[in-house]
Amino acid sequence: MASHELFRPTRIPLMGTPLKQSSSETKSVLELSSRGAFGHIHQNSKDTSTNNDDEGTPDLSFDDRTSRPRFERHEETTNIELFYDLFFVANLTTFSSVHEINDRKTLSSYIGFFCVLWFTWCQVTLFDVRFVAESIVDRAAKAAHLGVMVGLAVVGPNFNPTDYEQDVMRTMSLILMVSRFILAIQYLLVLIQVWKYKQTKTPLALVAGSNFAAACIYLGITFSFHDDRSYGYRAFYAIPIVEIAFNIAISSNWKVLSFKGTHLVQRMSLLTLIILGEGVIVVCKNISKIVKNKNAWDGPTIGTIVAAIAIVYFLYMLYFDTLPSHHFGSIRQQIWAFLHFPFHLTLVLTMEGMAQFVLWHKMVAVSRSFNRTVQGAQIRDIYNNNPTAIPAALKPMIEELFQSYPPANPKTFTEVESGLGILGMGYDSNNATSVNDYQTIFGDVVSAVVHSVFTSYGFETPEAKPGQEASRTGTEELNRDDEVIGLVFVYFFVAAGITLMLMGFLNFLTLPREQFTRSGLKHPAILGRFGTYIYIGLGLALLSIAISYDAGSTLASSAWLLPLVCFCILVVQGVQYVRWPSWLKKR
Repeated sequence: MASHELFRPTRIPLMGTPLKQSSSETKSVLELSSRGAFGHIHQNSKDTSTNNDDEGTPDLSFDDRTSRPRFERHEETTNIELFYDLFFVANLTTFSSVHEINDRKTLSSYIGFFCVLWFTWCQVTLFDVRFVAESIVDRAAKAAHLGVMVGLAVVGPNFNPTDYEQDVMRTMSLILMVSRFILAIQYLLVLIQVWKYKQTKTPLALVAGSNFAAACIYLGITFSFHDDRSYGYRAFYAIPIVEIAFNIAISSNWKVLSFKGTHLVQRMSLLTLIILGEGVIVVCKNISKIVKNKNAWDGPTIGTIVAAIAIVYFLYMLYFDTLPSHHFGSIRQQIWAFLHFPFHLTLVLTMEGMAQFVLWHKMVAVSRSFNRTVQGAQIRDIYNNNPTAIPAALKPMIEELFQSYPPANPKTFTEVESGLGILGMGYDSNNATSVNDYQTIFGDVVSAVVHSVFTSYGFETPEAKPGQEASRTGTEELNRDDEVIGLVFVYFFVAAGITLMLMGFLNFLTLPREQFTRSGLKHPAILGRFGTYIYIGLGLALLSIAISYDAGSTLASSAWLLPLVCFCILVVQGVQYVRWPSWLKKR
C-alpha cells in the first residue's frame, strides 16, 4: 500500500494555529491546511522543515517573546475559501435573476445589496488570507459565515431601501451583526494564540474591537427600522467602508498584520473571474429566451451575441494578462485590493446591461417587423378608405404574432380585442376629434401588441402603483419600455467606461518596482497604455449622454451597440501589446 494511503491526514485539531509550525507532530495538519484549490499540497521554503534554506534559521514563531510571530502563508486559495466563494456567486446570481433593474429605485437597491454582499465577503477574506487554519473551531466559524451568505440570499429578493419592509431590513441588520461578531471572535482567538508576542496585541485587539463595535452598531440599527421611513439602511454602506479602511490602516502601521506574502491578489482575481462567469450565465440565459421563440437566428442577432461573448473575453484578457505574480508593494497592494470594490461593482453592471441589450436587440427586431407590416401600403389604404375593415385586416397578423410570442399577461388579449372592436366602428372623417381618437386607439392596439412581444421575452417594467394597473394604455406601456432601456443604456455605458478606467488604475498600481518611479512613470509606453484606458473609458462613459438625443435612441435599438463597445475594448487590448518604436524606448 502506498505511503500516502497509510498516513492520510484525517485528524483535525479542535483549535488550529495560524503560526508557522516546525514540529513534526503538526506536519499532517499543515499538509491538510495547505492544500490548494484542487487538493494539491504546496511546499515551499516557508512551510517545509526539510528545506535546506531553513537549516540554521531560527523559527520566529517560537523565538523571542518580543519579536513578531511568523504566520503561515498560503500561496494558493484553500478549498474552504473556494467553497465560500461558491456561496457568493450563488447569492449574486440568485439576486440578479429575481431583481430586474428597470428604474432608478431598483438600480440603487441592486447597487446597495452588492455593497453589502461584497464587503461581507471582503471582511471574511481579509481574515482568511492571513490567519486561515484547519481546525474544528475554524470550520465552525466558516459554517457560520456560510449561514450569513444564506441569510443574505433569503432577504436579498425583498431588499428595497427606498420602500423597505421592516422585517427585511431588521433581519439584514441582524445577519450583518452576526457576521461581524463571528469575525471579532476569530480575531480574538488569534490574539490569544499569539499573546506572548507584544507586537501583535495592539493591532489584533484593535481589529477585533472594530468588528465588535460594528456588530453593536448593526444591532442598534435594527431598532431604527419602523413603519415610517428610516435612513438607517445607509449604515449598511458606510460602516463596511470604515471597517475595511480601518483594517487596511492597521495592516499598514503594524507589519505583523501585513498582507505581504498572502494570496490576497489571487482572492481578488478569483472573485473577478466569478463575476465574469456570472455575466456569461446571464447572457446565456437571455440567449435561451431568444432561441425558444420563432425565427431566433439572423445575422444581427448572431453578431450581437458574438460581440457580447467577445466583450467578456477581452475584459478577461485585459485583467488577467496584467495580473502580477510578484509582490508590488504593501501600500500599493492594499490600494489595489480596495479598488476592486468599485471595479467589481461596475463590472457586474456592465455584465447586466450587456445581457439586457442581447435580448433588447431581438425584441426590437421582432417589433420592427410587425410595425413594417402594419404601416404597409395595404393597411394604410384600408385605414384611409375603409376604416371599419381595419380589425379584419389586423386580426390575422396579431394572432400569428401571439402564436409565436404568447403574451405573458392575459389582459393583453382583452385589451387588443376591445381596441379592435372600437376600431371596427370607424371614424367620421369630417370630425377632427373622431379622427384623433381613432388614431389614438389604433396606436394603443399596435403598442399593446409590441409590448406583449417584449413581455414574452421576460422584459419587465416597473410595477404600477396600486389602482393604476388597469389604467395604462398600450402606448403608455411602450413608453415605459423605452424608459427602461434608456436607463439600461445609461448605466451600461457609464459602468463599461468606469470599468476600463479602473482597469487602467489597477494595471498602473501593479507596475514592477523599477518602473514605478518618477522617471519610469514618464515613459511614453506607460503613459500611452494608461492613457488608452482612461480616454476610451471616459469616452464610453460620456456616450451615455447620447440617450437624450435621437442618435442615442437609434444606437440603443441598433445591432451595433455591443460591437461598438467590443471594438473599444479591443483597441485598449491592442495598445497593451503593441511594440513601441525603438526611439521611444531610448527616451
